[in-house]
Amino acid sequence: MLWVVHCLDGPDAAEPRERLRAAHSARLKTAPVRALVYGRLMSDDGAAAIGSLLIIDAADRAQVEDFIATDPFTTEGVWQEVRIDAFSSSTNAPIPVSAEAVGAS
Repeated sequence: MLWVVHCLDGPDAAEPRERLRAAHSARLKTAPVRALVYGRLMSDDGAAAIGSLLIIDAADRAQVEDFIATDPFTTEGVWQEVRIDAFSSSTNAPIPVSAEAVGAS
C-alpha cells in the first residue's frame, strides 16, 4: 500500500537537517519500507528547506509510523510535525505512482 508522509521542520532545523542528511538519506535506501519518491519541501523563494515529502510503499500504517519514528530527522528533532495518509495515484495522472510501476512489493 502507498502512503504519503508530509513532514514539517521545526524552528532552527537547518543545521541539524544538514548534519543528519547523509544518515537520513542512507536510511531511505536500506529501510524495510520502500521510499518511492522523496525530497525536501522548500520555502516559497526556494532558499530554505522547510520539511520533507515522501511516498512510501509499506504493508500498513504501523510500518510507516515505525519508520518515521526512528528516522534521524525525527529522533534529532528536525521534523516538528508529521502527517501520514494512505495514497492512491489517479489513473489519469501524467506520471502515475504505484508500487507495481516501480517494482515495489
